[in-house]
Amino acid sequence: MAVLQKMRTKFGVAISIIVGLGLLSFIIDPSQITSAINSMSSKYDVGKIAGKKISYADFQQDIDRFTTINEVVTGSSVQGENQQQQIRDAAWQELINKYLVVKNAKAAGLRIGDAEKNDIVFGENVSPIIAQYFADENGAFSVENLKAFIQQLDADQSGQLRTFWNYLQNTVYYQQLSAKYGSLFSGSNFANALQ
Repeated sequence: MAVLQKMRTKFGVAISIIVGLGLLSFIIDPSQITSAINSMSSKYDVGKIAGKKISYADFQQDIDRFTTINEVVTGSSVQGENQQQQIRDAAWQELINKYLVVKNAKAAGLRIGDAEKNDIVFGENVSPIIAQYFADENGAFSVENLKAFIQQLDADQSGQLRTFWNYLQNTVYYQQLSAKYGSLFSGSNFANALQ
């Protein structure tokens, strides 16, 4: 008894911390602690775009999403090394669009309005990306094929079609914003009489 009393008085705080950590490990999942530590560590970053660190976990999420999109487009889950490289490149390009192109275009005052979005998806000036995926037998864009696809979105339990549709919309948005941003620079390339 005297030994226990002596341990309690001298090592009470240390024993309390050890017992507390043991109890806490039952409440909190260790993988959450690991992922929180990993997200704070720069050792797990795959790159940096416009000052924003890109973690491996975020990049892997984008790769998984693009893998799903590839499966919808090709109809096959089998991927060769070239396809995997293309998926990684597409995921990285989307991160560049998100953190660099969109940021700079918005800083320049460029926007894509709702009417313009509808026009490049459903209207007269349909994006070539949308036209490619929703073409009829003759290769021309078909609004009926697009509407039929949109009606299938809610019925798809896997969520793959919704992921593909979001990808198409984002790609069209990035493409339109990039075109505007590029036009801003090409339009500003003006040589005066003195030059």
